Amino acid sequence: MTRLRSRLLAVGLAAGIAMTASAHHSSTAYDLSKSIEWKVAVTEFQFVNPHSYVFFNMQDTSGKRVSGRCELPAVTTLARVGWTSKTLVPGERVTIKGAPGRNEENVCMLQSFIRENGQEISRSEDLTKGGANPLATLASANKAASRPERLASGRPNLQGPWVGVGVEGRGPGGRGADRKKGPLGRGPGGRGGPPRPEETPAGALAAKSYDQPFDDPAIKCDPANILFGWVHDRHVNDIIQKDNEITFKYGYMDFVRTIHMNQAEHPSNIKPSRGGHSIGKWDGDVLVVDTVDFSAGVLIPIIGVMYSDQLHVVERFTFDPSARTLTRAYRAEDPLYLKGPYTGQEMMMLSDEPYVPYNCVELSGKNNIRSK
Repeated sequence: MTRLRSRLLAVGLAAGIAMTASAHHSSTAYDLSKSIEWKVAVTEFQFVNPHSYVFFNMQDTSGKRVSGRCELPAVTTLARVGWTSKTLVPGERVTIKGAPGRNEENVCMLQSFIRENGQEISRSEDLTKGGANPLATLASANKAASRPERLASGRPNLQGPWVGVGVEGRGPGGRGADRKKGPLGRGPGGRGGPPRPEETPAGALAAKSYDQPFDDPAIKCDPANILFGWVHDRHVNDIIQKDNEITFKYGYMDFVRTIHMNQAEHPSNIKPSRGGHSIGKWDGDVLVVDTVDFSAGVLIPIIGVMYSDQLHVVERFTFDPSARTLTRAYRAEDPLYLKGPYTGQEMMMLSDEPYVPYNCVELSGKNNIRSK
């Protein structure tokens, strides 16, 4: 059973890595119906989150020397399949294939590049000699066996680094081919994902002013909300567990939440914020977290489903000691913007890969900035 579970998890994590290319915040800033092929000289390779970029010089169609850049997946994703900051080096000449930017010249989403020796490398290709092991980030059997299942308090032991596996998000939502109906991308409202939540007239009106290539919070290194970033791109999260509070350190966007334990009610004077105010309690061995006092924002960034300051989120965290997994099931209600609850769940496993700061460096430039 353990071997079977490991194989299934490997498939799930590998699929997550493969789909990252089409799922991030700026994909619709590129015209995926068109293609480019540029012969360039690399000037810089920025190996960063949320997107890596290769910068270059080339000649345009008129023979003029111009500079440009092309987007790649996050450093977290690429590093797991053997990429390093030296995968592309200044002075190297390559041929780039990709989709052109919609709003800026000499910019692209890189699909592959060809070295002078003829080697073609796709945007998230496995560069490890023995083949990337998607389970490399998961806890080894020995390490998991030595981990206590409970703390001295008797509560389930949630502490440590966790990495997401499987499909991201399974709540109600829609599929479609355009930005408003849901682009074909991973996660809530994405490729193979759930349908778009049904919005109230107020929610639909709020969504009309949101244009994902320009308004996605990630462009400003903003985590968007407490639901979106928990397993996004399989960054490693860290949980610090104490009797009076539990801290969630998201691997995505360096977002930190404090869950206040032993509080029966939310204070009445809390200033609304992106993470809201969270109180937790134990329902047997399940951690139940109730969060309110959100500042209004976007619930599902990739398709522009919005939430108001009336959003109320309840999360249930269940630790499976035999599988060493942590499942979060959530229910979000917003009577102003949503006609019904938005629900879903994700699973994480203990990670051998430690939590590291995200250190967001956003380099999307004018391609993701409105011209007016």
